[in-house]
Parts: sequence; structure tokens; C-alpha cells
Amino acid sequence: MPLLGQDLSGALSRRVAILGPGLIGGSLALALSRSGQPWRVSVWARREEAALEAAALLPHCRVSRDLPTVLAGCDIAVLCMSPQAIQHCGEDLKKHLPAAATLTDAGSVKANIVDALESTFGGRFIGAHPMAGSEQSGIRAARADLFEGATCILTPTARSEARPLQNTRELWMATGCQLREMSPPDHDRAIARVSHLPHAAASCLVHAAIARDPSLSDLAGPGYRDSTRVAGGPEGMWTEILFDNRHEVVEGIHDLQNTLETLKLALEQGDRQGVEAILADARKLRSKHPITK
Repeated sequence: MPLLGQDLSGALSRRVAILGPGLIGGSLALALSRSGQPWRVSVWARREEAALEAAALLPHCRVSRDLPTVLAGCDIAVLCMSPQAIQHCGEDLKKHLPAAATLTDAGSVKANIVDALESTFGGRFIGAHPMAGSEQSGIRAARADLFEGATCILTPTARSEARPLQNTRELWMATGCQLREMSPPDHDRAIARVSHLPHAAASCLVHAAIARDPSLSDLAGPGYRDSTRVAGGPEGMWTEILFDNRHEVVEGIHDLQNTLETLKLALEQGDRQGVEAILADARKLRSKHPITK
């Protein structure tokens, strides 16, 4: 089997098919189609409106609503749809994906996706999750530098084949990502705490802060803005994510409730030292592990 991007004549020709031109798929297409990148990018969109918008915003990519056309001859295909769409696309995809092509994804929950797609594609499917994004959605929010310096978590298993794994590493490194590898269950446990729980907490914080009087948001400063920013994300996608990883998210919610209850009790009892200890511990934990991206 030739190396990714190398045909039998030795010519460099890295062909990637991106399925789903939203924020992540659009940013991936922009990153891989930048000047100097050795990728030929094709993008598939389900809806005509989305395809027209993608064609206008991705001038160096081939955009089509015809799945066989987009997948034809690709070296690697990347699934950038919702978690449920990724999980259930295997049988349709199998009809058109080239037999030697690597398959990967960008889904936020890995165990269910990896189980489903490995059962269809075996070791040539490699789960991936770039830890990048914003509260905005859609291709209009896409940008070529979205992944620069971000972590991309790969979730290979005992079934993963060496060449598809290397192909997937090369793809995400080309976007500027730094790679980490862990098992799908370990990924879901970790990301429940640092991504899914913060989104759930931010949404609940909005309810607690301004549901009774929305006009209070007119008085809010950067504290409210920064702590609730992610609550602006699309609720349909986040409902899927929270349900797909609900067991791990519920464990995180239990710990959050316990911490809030400890803080609440300290305030009720006038325990200034107890309140200060909670705040100090949080500051120290965060300062030891600052977020750079």
C-alpha cells in the first residue's frame, strides 16, 4: 500500500474528503488548503444551501453534495458531523469509501463512535477529537488557524492499523495540532470534566444568574461574560454530546454539586476560612495548569 499522499508514480498527492462543512469541518478545510499545504481538499455537504455557502467560503476546495464524488480516490476521509450522525453513517459510507482509505472523525464523544465505526471499518478507522472550537457554529465561523496550538486527542485501540494511525497523525499535525493518544473510555472520562461539564455548568449559571430578571445582563462585566461564553453554543449539538456521554457527565455534576454545597454551607455558617480555602485551592489548581489555547 503506498504511503498517504504518494501515488504509485511517487507524485505527492494528498487527498482528503471532509464530510460536514461546519465550524470544525470548514476550519479543517481552510487549514489544509492553505498555501504550501500538500492536500487536495474535497468537501461534502448534505444540504444545497450549505454546499453553496461552503463553495463561496472555501475557494480552494472542491465542494459537492454528491458523496461518491467527494470520496472518490481519497486517501483519508474525516467525519465532521454531529456525534449521532458520525455514529450511524457507517453503512452508507462503506458503499463509497475507497478500500485503502483511512477514516477518522472529529467527534466530541469517542466510545460509542469508535465501537460503531470499528465494527464496520475495522482498524482503518481512527477516532480523533480536536480540542478547538467556539460558542459560534457554522462555516461562517470557520478559520484556518482554529487548530494552531490546540490539542487533538487520538483514540486508537488494539484493532487500529499502523498506517491509518500514522495517516491520522499526519493530518491533524498539518493543521497545527499537538497530539495526545488515549483510549476511548479514558477520553470520554477526561473530556466530560474539561469540556462537557463546563458547558453544562455555564448553561445552568445563565439560568441561575438572569432567568428571573434577564435585564441584569445589562449590568454584567467580564466575569459573567467569560464564565458563560460557551453557553452560546448550539443546543441541538450539545444535547447530543451530553446524552452520548451522560454517565461521565453525571459523575462530574455530582462533584460540582458537592463543591457548591460545601461553599454554600461555609457561607451560611459564616466560615470565612472555609470559603477562602475553596477559592485558594481553585486558584492554585488553575495556575498550575493554565489554558494556553
